Amino acid sequence: MDDFETALQNIDVFCKVLVSKMIVNEENSNIIVEPMENLLQGKYVIREQFDSSPLSKNFIPLPQVEEPLIDVFEEDEYVRVLVQCRCKEQEVTIHTDMDGLEICRKECNTDTDGLQVCRDECKKLNLPIRILRTENMISKCNNNEIFEVTIPKK
Repeated sequence: MDDFETALQNIDVFCKVLVSKMIVNEENSNIIVEPMENLLQGKYVIREQFDSSPLSKNFIPLPQVEEPLIDVFEEDEYVRVLVQCRCKEQEVTIHTDMDGLEICRKECNTDTDGLQVCRDECKKLNLPIRILRTENMISKCNNNEIFEVTIPKK
């Protein structure tokens, strides 16, 4: 604690000398330099105003309210898709059609009445299905954070 106070005093002296050198040539020399301690002990109240949307109340990204990150890697013999989700806690399904791949995860939240409401959150990926063997795709959950789908090429 003494080191901190000594550092503050040194900073205070430095600032006073700096300011005095800056205003030496100024005609208006009635500038008052406050001690550093007074500046550090000032209290500020920040007023927070939120939208009515519950999504805007979170400053830290929460996995249950944000879009999952999705990466697609094409390698020589297969295509690998990585989806950010809690795959051990969420049910993840994969659907294929001529336009690509759709990955859905079941999102369950508790509403204001205390009832659990579940819905499928799906993300469509435009992949070249005609060159992929979707019948041989392999999916797995890595560390409950990443859902991985590996699809061999034809």
